[in-house]
Order: sequence, then C-alpha cells, then structure tokens
Amino acid sequence: MPSDPNRIDHALTLAADGKPDQADTLLEHLARQDNDATAAWHLAWLRLRAGNAEGALAALCAFPEDPVCSERAREMLVGERRNQQALALLKHAPRRPGDPRSLVSDAVERHLAGDYAGAISACRQALALAPAHAPAHNHLARALHNLGQFRAAQAEFERAVHADPRYPEAWHNLAHSLRAANQLERACEALEQALAISPGYRSARLNLGITLFEQGQPVRALECFEALLARDRDDVEAMVNAGLCLQLTGKLGKARQRMERALELVPGHQWAHYYLGAILREQGDTVGARASLDKALALRPSDADAWAQLHALHADNGDDAAAEAALSAGLTFAPGHPDLNIEAARRERLRGDGLGAETRLRRIEPAALPTPVRERYFHELGRVLDRNSRCDAAFDAFVQGNALAAEASRWRGSQPDAIFHDLHAIDSWLDAGAPGLDGVDDGDGDQGADLCFVVGFPRSEHPQFEQVMAAHPGVSLLRERNTLETMVTTLKGLPGGYPSSIARLDRSDRLALRRMYRLALAREGAQAGRLVLDQSPLRLVHAGLVQALFPKARLLLSLRHPCDAVLDNFMHAAPGDDAANFHTLAGAVRLYDATLALWHKLQPRLSLAVAELRREEVATAPRTALAETCRFLGIDWDPALLEASTADAPANATLRNPAFAARRTVPHWERYRTPLQPFLRTLGEHAQLLGYDMAHPRD
Repeated sequence: MPSDPNRIDHALTLAADGKPDQADTLLEHLARQDNDATAAWHLAWLRLRAGNAEGALAALCAFPEDPVCSERAREMLVGERRNQQALALLKHAPRRPGDPRSLVSDAVERHLAGDYAGAISACRQALALAPAHAPAHNHLARALHNLGQFRAAQAEFERAVHADPRYPEAWHNLAHSLRAANQLERACEALEQALAISPGYRSARLNLGITLFEQGQPVRALECFEALLARDRDDVEAMVNAGLCLQLTGKLGKARQRMERALELVPGHQWAHYYLGAILREQGDTVGARASLDKALALRPSDADAWAQLHALHADNGDDAAAEAALSAGLTFAPGHPDLNIEAARRERLRGDGLGAETRLRRIEPAALPTPVRERYFHELGRVLDRNSRCDAAFDAFVQGNALAAEASRWRGSQPDAIFHDLHAIDSWLDAGAPGLDGVDDGDGDQGADLCFVVGFPRSEHPQFEQVMAAHPGVSLLRERNTLETMVTTLKGLPGGYPSSIARLDRSDRLALRRMYRLALAREGAQAGRLVLDQSPLRLVHAGLVQALFPKARLLLSLRHPCDAVLDNFMHAAPGDDAANFHTLAGAVRLYDATLALWHKLQPRLSLAVAELRREEVATAPRTALAETCRFLGIDWDPALLEASTADAPANATLRNPAFAARRTVPHWERYRTPLQPFLRTLGEHAQLLGYDMAHPRD
C-alpha cells in the first residue's frame, strides 16, 4: 500500500537538511515495506545526486511495472549502453494505447533492433500527443543521428534538455552530437551538466575524459578516467584511456602498466595492443613494440594507426624496406589517413620531390586532426615549404606547429626557465672565482684521460660525425644519456647547491662522484678500453665540473653559425625543459645568448684540452675535418668509415640530393633574415666571437 505522504515529505526534508543517509534509510524502508513506487522514485533521485547510480537503478528496477520508475530505469540502462538489460526491463513495462511513455518504449525496442525509421515514427506519435515529452525528443534524436541526420538530431537533443533540464541522458547524448560536429567545448559543457545531475553516470564521465583528450587536455581527461578506476579498478575502457593520457604526458612507465593490465583482463583488446606498441616504441623497446603492433594488426589488419606506428618503428631502426612496406600497406587500407600521408610526404621530401610532398599535405585538413597529429602536420609542412624555398609560408607553418608543441610541453609539465636558474648559479660561481674548479689528482688513477665530452648548442653537431664515431672500433659513443647529470643532481643536494658545493668536496666525495659517473657509463653501454664520447650539447656549461673531477678529459665543441643554430632548433622544437625554449625564435635566441655568453666566460678558466668541430666544415670537407678531430681524440682515422657512413646513412639522402645542394648557395638562415631581424645584433656578437660572417651574401 502507498506510504503516508507525510513520511516521504519528511525524508525529503532530511535530505534538504544535509542528512542524506537518514533520508536514504527512510525512503528505502518505505519503498520495501510499503511497496511504494513513489518512495522508490525519490530514493533513486537521492542516490543519483549522490553519485550512486547503481543504487538508484536497483531502487527503480524493483518496480518494473510502475510507468515512472520503469521509464527512469530504462533511460539509465540505455544511457549506459546496457541494452540487453533495458530490453528485459521493457518486457515488464506497462503499455497503454495512446500513452507517450508506451510509444517511447516501442521506439526504444525498435531502435535496439536496428529499425531506426520505426523508432522515429513511434517518437513522432508520442510527440503528437505530448509535444514536451523529453524522452520522445531524446530517442527521436538518437534515431535521426544513426540515420546520419546530424543537424536534425542535435536540434532534437536540445529540445529534450529544454523540456527537462534534469535529464542526464539527454545532456550526454547532446554532447555526443556536439562532439561529432567538432564542437568540443560545448560537448564538455553538456557532459558536465549530465554529471552535475548524476555524478555516477559512467558513460558521461568516460566521454568527458575522451572529449577533453580530443580537446588537448590530457591532464583533466586523466582525472575522469582515474575517477572511474577508483570506482571499478578493472574498468578496461577507462584503463586504456588513462594509459593513453599517461603516455601523452610523458609518464611512459605508468602508461605501460595500464595497457598491460588491460590486456591481462581482455587479451584480445586490439586498441590496448596498439597503444602498448606505441608506448614500447617510445621507450625504445623495439622488439616488444613490434610484437604488440603485430598482434594489433592480426586482430584488425585494416588498422591504419597501427600501420603508421609500425612504419615509424621500422624507420627508427633504419629498416627502410620494411618501413616502406608498412607505409604502403597502411595507405592501401586508408588512402586518406593523415599520419600515413604526413610520413609519405616526409619520404617524398627526402627523395627530392618537394612539390609532390606539398601537394599531398595540402589534401589534409589540419583543423580536423587531433592535436599531436596537427603538430606533426605543421612541422612537416614547414620543412616541405622550406625545401621548396617558400620561406615565409614555411615560417608560418613552424609558428603554428610550435604553438601546438608549446601546449604539449605544458601538458608534460616542462619548465623552460629551469636551465636559466642553472646558468645563473654557474655565472655567480665564476664571479666568486670558481672555487674548486682546478682538478686534483686523488691517486685513484682516474683523471678522465679516456673521456671526451662532446658539447655545444643543440643541433650544432653534424650527423656524419656521429655516424663515423658510432662505427669507429675504438669509440663508445653515448648520445644524450643521463651520465654527467647524475653528478649534477647529487651536487645540487649538497650544502651550497651546485656548483658552489664543488669547493666543499673532499677526496672521498670526489672518488664517490667518479665512481657514480663510471657506473652510469657502464649502465649506458660504454665499453672498457675504448674512448668514451659522451655527447650532450648543453653540457658545455658544466665544463667546470668536468675539469674539477676529470682534469685529463677532453672537450669537443660543436659549432655552427649562430643564426642557423637558433633557426634549426626553432624548426625542430621537441618536448623537454630545455627544448621548450625553442618554441619561439625569441626563446631560442634567449637560450643561445645565455649559454654562449656563459661559455665565453668559462672557457678562459679551463685547462682541459678543447677542440672545435664546425658543422659547416664537416659538410664541405668531411675527410679533413674528421681526420683532424680523430687526431685530437687520439684515435686512428680510417677514411673507409666516412665512405660507409655516406653510402649507408638515410640521414644523408637529402645532403646528397643535387637540388638540395644547389639551393644551399645562399646560407640557410639568410632566407629567414626578416623574422631573424630583431635578433641579429645579439646573434651577430656571438658570430663575431666564433668567427662567423653576418654580411649579406654577394649577388
């Protein structure tokens, strides 16, 4: 029998007074003991607002023959795509001729059977009887959307939420429609409305995370997925999406854990295999990445994204034939796939077909691309336009690509000013007389005679130098490895910080730091008995630390024209604290000026053996330049190494192209003199100190 209305009112008053637990207990008692559907309906809404969607659904499903409870339960089940449960519920739902609720129930059944036209007809009949019936507008919109009538569907979803602003499923569906129209901000607002009404609405929170990710907000997106995982730690869909956010924000280890756990739960999850392959590739695990991508393609051979990743993996490994095969296979399945076409354009550019590459890229609509792909698109477009001597347009493309890269750096928590704090600390140390700079022989026999630190501003080294040294049997070449940085980090934690703490080191401290560095070398694969080339460009500002610990070490300074060095970094902006300065020309010039100014101040105080290697000299006279470098390093020079690197290295394909060589008659930076103009005075001062010319080329 129905409950005393006063008792239901009392329960609602308890809820309004901030006593939801007492209200829940009373309403549940009334629903169960009195078999009162009205109490169950109020209980469901109380639980919905508290985020307990499953509890709300349980209260409603106890009354399948009550039209109001049945309708709300149906909407919740369909809203979570629990279609079989919705159909089972509808078998018990009351059906009365001429009743809008009954007609919408008919529409839902037809919709789930794939009869969208029948669903539309039933909803229109319901609206003819009750024009403001919100569920009829909602389900009419769903059927219209599935028939491809997107504008009409969006209008009906908007009518549904206008008719009933407390209708979370209609807000959710409106968001889906808005996202399909690429109105991502409005879609997020609609999903937030749904969650404000029903915080436990899983599909709304999942889709809010997906939409935020598409909008370029992976940190906020991750919060949505983590909230779902807090509720259900085995929610595989949330797990995979969380892993994708973690990958994009640079947390590769955690991202990998999420994907591997998802595959434990669902071994045949094609997307998890694909994303795991991408993560492993980024971690440098080429064998694992290949295995994961092969599994993804075995599950879905037409997955163009997986073909794109496989192509990139083979390209990373220098397997040009396999890379080309993967690219061709992917384009066969998806001729318009943006990632594959961007890579195809890159290959055309490197083969010298700049016009073909530009034509291919112009067929892509960048506004429709996800943010990371759009960034790659603009950077490749910039390089293609640069290749085609369309420098103004190229510069504009790099500006757009770098703006997207800067946003990605903020996602990853990059701190572009961090390096300037280090530079200031080293400058102050020099002003104080650089105490501790001069190395001491501590009797351990390790003065660093087998070490050479390859330093300089980024992108000043020549690829051919690296290729020759990597092939030299007497050399262990380490590129950008965390070796010297372990000592810098340790010194920062000592009293006085870095570099002031260098002066406070005693013999045992120095021995410990040397052992730390040697262990780092071994960990990174340096082989005993070989000269170690430890290459990391911006370490030139840490030359004082090198001298303090390894006074017999060498420094090889890679040089390049200041304007070209700055411009090339601007054109190849990458993630990371230091590289975040390269997203603008002004930032790149600021870092160059501060770094080289500190080097000029530090260099006269050094007793280390220092030699210069100019990128321009390696490009024009590689045999002479590299032979002199080997003499400085104390290793044998073998011209065969140069011939092998010239013949085998794909990176030199562009340098060997006759058209490329011809267009280099004018220095590259001269083509960008206009955007560089505000910085030429600063760069010119460094050019003069380094022996470079800033004059206009002769006609």
